[in-house]
Amino acid sequence: MPEFTTSNAIVLSSKPLGEAAFIVSLFTAENGRHLGVIKKKHPPEIGTLCQATWKARLSDQLGSFYLEETKGYAPLLLDDMPRLNVLANLCATLDKSLPERQLYPELHAQTLNFLDALEQKDFYENYVRFEVALLSALGFALDFSECAGGGDKNDLAYISPKTGRAVSREKGRPYHDKLLKLPKFVWQDAPASPEDLADGLALTGHFLYSHLGSLPSTRSRILNDLHRRQNG
Repeated sequence: MPEFTTSNAIVLSSKPLGEAAFIVSLFTAENGRHLGVIKKKHPPEIGTLCQATWKARLSDQLGSFYLEETKGYAPLLLDDMPRLNVLANLCATLDKSLPERQLYPELHAQTLNFLDALEQKDFYENYVRFEVALLSALGFALDFSECAGGGDKNDLAYISPKTGRAVSREKGRPYHDKLLKLPKFVWQDAPASPEDLADGLALTGHFLYSHLGSLPSTRSRILNDLHRRQNG
């Protein structure tokens, strides 16, 4: 009978299965995104860290989870909708984008680091950078190493929506309406305005949408908050 036990499993989603069971999606370091059934009246909160034991009769079956919750983030954010929206979008995006049972140990570690830093002031900046890391893990890395047009690599301001390669401000200016904006904070240590953050999410969202075909509805809540901050 195949089974495993892992710590720091991150709850990405849960779907009802009958009256007292749920299909839970976990992101684990050793087994990737993994599904299983838990028998409980109430599902675990998204973003919750667990020690998880999975068992099944055969390795290709859905199997069952036993979860021991070790840390919850969502209950700490009930009065902080911007951070709660980011947490919800992070979990939904990982759940949608990661193929089942494929290993991403570095991305898992980056996710844990992001969750631990969620209470910091620059959580929006950190989230945009996290999505850049997610794209890289999925094989769609953005290239900030140089200007694709041979311009100044220290003044990058755009990204090609087709190739994901950066373009300098001078070289990209004639084509700015066909390129994606590259806010400085994405590739260098720099402050970010609400407009920069929205541009950063538009950048990562473009490539995630190209890969996934759709984006979680939670993303619109983040953009709405950034637009309010920009106009306020």
